[in-house]
Amino acid sequence: MEPRGRARIGVDFPVTVSGEEGSGNGILSNLTITGGEIDGPLDVAVGQSLRIHIQLTGARNPIDIAVATVRWKQDFRFGVEFVRFEGNAKAQLQEMLNQSDSTPFS
Repeated sequence: MEPRGRARIGVDFPVTVSGEEGSGNGILSNLTITGGEIDGPLDVAVGQSLRIHIQLTGARNPIDIAVATVRWKQDFRFGVEFVRFEGNAKAQLQEMLNQSDSTPFS
């Protein structure tokens, strides 16, 4: 198996996911600048477009992903690719990931 192109950071952030079929809550984990894994009893399909609101810990502002595409699904877990960010969300996420080498997130 080939290694992934980007290192994944273990996180535990609550998310609200919404799409054409409705919305629900889950937990975001294995985060990169290009996507992540969400755990939760959400009814999603591979290829589906979603909007994701990530609630960060502490005093950090939430991150809003305007468009994320479901790339895989297994039981109550699914992987998303971030396609379009809201406002400065991508820069905020990149800054947070850059700090991950010295600061754990949870």
